[in-house]
Amino acid sequence: MTRAKNDIVRILEETEEVGSDRFPPRELSLSFWKILVVDDDIDVHEATEFALRKVTILGRSLELIHAYSGQEAETVFNAHPDTAVLLLDVVMEKEHAGLHLVEKLRGQGHSKPRIILRTGHPGYAPESRIIREYDINDYRTKDELTRTRLITTLTAAIRAFDYINTLEQTRNGLELIIDSTRELYHRRSFDLFAQGVLTQLTALLRLEPQGAICAIGPGHEAGLTELPIIAGLGRFSSQIGYDIASVPGIDIDVLRGLPGDSPEPVLHGNSFAMRFTANKDRELLVYFEHEGGIEKDALSLLRLFSGNLALSFENLALIKRLDELAFVDQRLGLPNHNAYFRTLSDVIDLNEGACHVALISIDEAPQFAVAFGMDFVDRLILAVHARMKAMIGDTLFVARLGEFRLAVIDQDCLIGEAVLSSVFEPAFIIDNTTITLSATIGVVRDGVSERESVAVDRAVRTTLLRATQKTPGKAMLYTPDFEENIARSVRLRSGLHAALQNRELEFHFQPQLELASGKVTGAEILSRWNHDGEAVSPACFIPLAEKSGLISELTFQAVQAAGGFMRHRQQLMLPDLRISLNLSVSDINQHGFVPRLLAEVRDAGLTPATLQFEITESFAMQSACEVIKAIEVLKKNGFRLSLDDFGTGFSSLSYLDLLPIDEVKIDRSFVSPLQRDTARRSIAASTQTIADNLELEVLAEGVETVEQHQILHQIGVRFVQGFLYGRPMPQSAFIAWEKGWDMSKVVL
Repeated sequence: MTRAKNDIVRILEETEEVGSDRFPPRELSLSFWKILVVDDDIDVHEATEFALRKVTILGRSLELIHAYSGQEAETVFNAHPDTAVLLLDVVMEKEHAGLHLVEKLRGQGHSKPRIILRTGHPGYAPESRIIREYDINDYRTKDELTRTRLITTLTAAIRAFDYINTLEQTRNGLELIIDSTRELYHRRSFDLFAQGVLTQLTALLRLEPQGAICAIGPGHEAGLTELPIIAGLGRFSSQIGYDIASVPGIDIDVLRGLPGDSPEPVLHGNSFAMRFTANKDRELLVYFEHEGGIEKDALSLLRLFSGNLALSFENLALIKRLDELAFVDQRLGLPNHNAYFRTLSDVIDLNEGACHVALISIDEAPQFAVAFGMDFVDRLILAVHARMKAMIGDTLFVARLGEFRLAVIDQDCLIGEAVLSSVFEPAFIIDNTTITLSATIGVVRDGVSERESVAVDRAVRTTLLRATQKTPGKAMLYTPDFEENIARSVRLRSGLHAALQNRELEFHFQPQLELASGKVTGAEILSRWNHDGEAVSPACFIPLAEKSGLISELTFQAVQAAGGFMRHRQQLMLPDLRISLNLSVSDINQHGFVPRLLAEVRDAGLTPATLQFEITESFAMQSACEVIKAIEVLKKNGFRLSLDDFGTGFSSLSYLDLLPIDEVKIDRSFVSPLQRDTARRSIAASTQTIADNLELEVLAEGVETVEQHQILHQIGVRFVQGFLYGRPMPQSAFIAWEKGWDMSKVVL
């Protein structure tokens, strides 16, 4: 009798009852535990089949699969990768065929199946060496594997296999929940969270995912009929997007009875449900179907899990609320600056797409805010937003940047300056009031050298800034030179600050003469600056100094230079001259400037006889009250005042009567076009007549030709200044020019 037949006889002779009564089934599933029997002896297969008939382990029956060699076993296993246990013979077609199969399967990554070696020749494979060198889970001789021992061994192996599967399912669920935390700011963050919840439940309860749904939406006191399904397993996977009440086979009355303020799971038949509420505006429903019962220990774990799940959902809802706060303007509900830049980054940086971008500044909005309040401005912004969407397209992204500014991103690349400007052409009706608006607009279509969101944002801001400075109330298209101009302005501002600190600016003097006699009566002091070896025009750096608050220091250094010039003349025994110094509107409007100016003048040794001040007409018109007060202080201290650029500004003749000025300067723009046949009808002649009537002196600047000199003499102008006589010069060059000056040599 063979060893295999002896095994069969021994099994038949056993009287101990072993089977489902000893191991009561959990009846959680109709599936089987797959057992792969690998042996070259057919009697072993028959004996094993006979011994394990009608046996259930952990609630499942056994399905035996047979292979008769190591090579065949590998093929069969690949066809059944969900095999739980291998009953493996060692010696088959080769002496160590079973051990070679172990090496292959483990080497291919199959770590979950439990492998039990059965050998009839223990001498070929000593137990201690096999356990030490091979990844097997048990080692038995065929003689000792009675039916009871076989079932016991399989039970231990299947428990281990089931535990490994549970751990893997738990890990998968945790990975999904971790993924959801990474994706909280993306569209599917709640979806991933819901999937993780369902996967965790299947692992926690050791249930097959026969069916589950997860729904989210606003809470409803009346019921749960408007909660859409966002994740599902089993039969519910095809119901995603539908309302929970529309799914067949669900007892909606049970779900309606779930307490909204407690995450306690409610069991009903072969299903359970949990309901969670966060911030009173978000609600989560978990509904799970299963086959079989839930054990008491699993139910305890479920209660613990539901408590943690409630906290996680509350945190997730809070983060979503923070996301809304971060990316939505809280007054209007429009996308805000963060949303604008995120959208721009998504389009350009992530998707490498193209788009048109615009910034819109509503010109009248600040005045409306003062006159009617910010609520009125908010309604105005909403009206502009609605019209923009209606006229240009609903796909247009529009965000609010600050109180009075909108940002536009057009991925269709259709919008342009004219289209955006047309939004503001019809009047708006706000609170039954007709409102006419204008807007300054910067548009970027192309031309940005670096196709990055940061570069495009910088370009559109640069364009709006330039439009505000150059063409307020109109739209401007970006060109690459804009950024260079802005960058140059920033560099110049920094350089000017350093130059003033280091006293690097130079001061030149341009002669002023009495026209009839040719006598030098004075000079205008003018600043000159070389930055990095390049001469910077005063028309560039003077406005820059005014905007950056540096003009006062420039004025005081000019006073000191004028004082130094006069002291040098006195040392050379030259007659005194009257120096003309320009004053800036930003200086005179500054509190405390005039007293300090007078102190600087005294320290420089200058007097009303050697210094007079010039102010521009536009300067006077912009701040008439403040200017008049400042001028009166200077006038009381004995200083003469000259009105520069007369006729180029607001040209209100009443200011000639109001301002305590002594002299009017005719601008070069009125001197250049002078001709003999029209001289008497020129603005220069009219200015001279007005000045004569008001007993004011007149100085014409910008004289460059002999003809202009003669015409000015003809119409009665007394004093002149211009390139015809002398250019602005450093003090040493001025003195040298003065010593050789002869009017007759110039006008002959």
